[in-house]
Amino acid sequence: MKVIQINGIKGLITAVFIGVCLFAGFVLFPGYTAMALWNKYLVSGFMFPTLNLLQGVLLWAIAAITFCIVSKQDLAVSLKSSPDLTDEELNSIIKSAKANAQMKMMSKIMSKSDKFELNKDEIQTPSVIEKDGFMSSPITINKKNEQKDDESVSNIK
Repeated sequence: MKVIQINGIKGLITAVFIGVCLFAGFVLFPGYTAMALWNKYLVSGFMFPTLNLLQGVLLWAIAAITFCIVSKQDLAVSLKSSPDLTDEELNSIIKSAKANAQMKMMSKIMSKSDKFELNKDEIQTPSVIEKDGFMSSPITINKKNEQKDDESVSNIK
């Protein structure tokens, strides 16, 4: 059993793009080619009516179906149904999918937790040992906050 998994809007856009490309490559381009050949050779030579793109696509479909009917070989594409899964196999597939989803979520969380940003205010200078032997704290203190605290204490007194 083949399973195609489409994740999110990006996967949906990719699937639509692939579908449009396949449609254009296997239907529109050969139809356009059939229309151009018909209009170039049969209209001018035998006074046949001109074809538009839709009629060219239909002409291409007629040619392709006729080829498949006339040829004695089997088609290269065959559709087969896969055997049905038992309940145990289906449950094991669902459990493994849930485990994979949880692992993917955890790895995404871990990768996001490793990233951090430093503001210019948070960058600290290395610690320096002062003359009296005490080591300065790596915590930066804003002088403005210190002055506000002093003023509020003096107002209480």
